[in-house]
Amino acid sequence: MKSFLPLNIRIDNKKILFVGGGKIALHKIKTVEQYTRNITIISPEIQDELHQMGFSEIYKEYETSDLQGFFLVYACTNILEVNRRIKDDAAELGIMVNVVDNRELSDFISPAVIKKDEMTIAVSSNGQNVKKSVEWRNRLQAMIQNGNF
Repeated sequence: MKSFLPLNIRIDNKKILFVGGGKIALHKIKTVEQYTRNITIISPEIQDELHQMGFSEIYKEYETSDLQGFFLVYACTNILEVNRRIKDDAAELGIMVNVVDNRELSDFISPAVIKKDEMTIAVSSNGQNVKKSVEWRNRLQAMIQNGNF
């Protein structure tokens, strides 16, 4: 069984790559953009809402050389073989990868997050129950908004 250590990683001046330009990438980017704008998206197609966010965009199919210079990578395609290839390529280069929706292939997972000013609360189920993590996050967020925290 995979086990994930909760930690905060320093990402200032670090480049983060998202391979994939659809709903899954959009969801993950909405969390990551709270901490950095140093995001690049590589995909043959990038959905409108994601395009309007103003990140660096490269319209093409993934190639191994695309990983050069990146600190973290999110594999967000809807093709398991491509995500697995991204993971394997990154492992050879010593780059950590989150294969979205596949904890078994991931070096790290993203928790459900609440961020307000300098404070962050992260809720994780070790990648086993995403819905429950989101539910807990939402309950904590409601408590904070209602002044019960």
